[in-house]
Amino acid sequence: MNGGNELTGYRIIMAIGGSISAYRTPDLIREFRKRGAHVIPIVSNAASKIIGIDAIQWAADEKPITELTGEMEHINLFQNENEIPVLLVCPATYNQIGKMANGIADSVAETFFANAIGTHTRIVIVPAMHLEMYHNRIMERNLNTLKEMGVLIVEPRIEEGKAKIMWSEEIIDAILSEKQNEKSILIVSGKSHLEIDPVRSIINKSSGTTGVMIAREAYRKGYRKITMVGNAEGRIPLYCEIRYALDVDDFYRVTEELVSSNKYDDIIFPAALSDFTMKKGTSKISGSEKLTLQLEPREKLISIISSMNNTSGSRIVRFKLSQEKLNITDNDSFMTVINYVDDAPYENGKNYYDIFIKNKKMYSGKLSKSELAEKIMVGLNAE
Repeated sequence: MNGGNELTGYRIIMAIGGSISAYRTPDLIREFRKRGAHVIPIVSNAASKIIGIDAIQWAADEKPITELTGEMEHINLFQNENEIPVLLVCPATYNQIGKMANGIADSVAETFFANAIGTHTRIVIVPAMHLEMYHNRIMERNLNTLKEMGVLIVEPRIEEGKAKIMWSEEIIDAILSEKQNEKSILIVSGKSHLEIDPVRSIINKSSGTTGVMIAREAYRKGYRKITMVGNAEGRIPLYCEIRYALDVDDFYRVTEELVSSNKYDDIIFPAALSDFTMKKGTSKISGSEKLTLQLEPREKLISIISSMNNTSGSRIVRFKLSQEKLNITDNDSFMTVINYVDDAPYENGKNYYDIFIKNKKMYSGKLSKSELAEKIMVGLNAE
């Protein structure tokens, strides 16, 4: 994940439609290949007028398919025991989506789709068009029809009155995604501020990267209700419902509101939350005098959430930052992840973790944050 080789072994048959977003496809192809994928491009006549065939061939290091021949490409390219085939229609136009949803196979990409749907090949469609076209009733019906067939639709970015092609990370997550399920997950993540006065605060350090990696791994495991409370220095995937929080009181308030009104299968707490509370000054404190702050211990958010009625049956994952090695006993959480102060836990390299499921150690060793996310989701889905 996050720049690795997670697409190794995948054959991505990429049908490029005639949206203006086709200009992004060489970069996407290069990104897929960097992650280990073998990419075979299909270029429609309309797309070839927007992005040159030579540019696509350079990016893929494969001659683009522009027509079907006696080699039966729409059948044979899905038959390779050494690679996992995926049909990626990106960008997918209004016209292409309408044809695929209604069984019309009068051009190359739609013929590939007809075979892929019949052979239960994974299909990912990435729409891009004007917003009025994307939001009309016909499009809504056609997208629902495709979803009912098991096709994964990567919702577009809505910007400047247009439904734009999604970012590469979300597309990669969709390619790797398992069958969608009804599981829901709440991730409380990021740094927190304990305010001293209107302009100063005490900060608990965190980049929020671990929470983002857990969200991405959950999506890949088929979760489709992914909610995050908090913040991150990097971009949070657009398939997450994000409730931004920075002040520690906001973390408590928003998380309690969400848990009281929703039932989550998994609740995960990688956030760096203050263990203290204090009375905030109503005006800026003078910097010319000594200042003594009185901090009072506060009940941990995970303890409050664990005691709420709506968490009955929820699997709770807590994070614990420690100065010394710990063993976990009599723990009510489903999983505990321990990292260590002396191991530079806020940096993006590999850190040392001890992971416990109930009182049994599941793993000890160095992991990147993306590898940690994979370990956590494997543990949650091992039942």
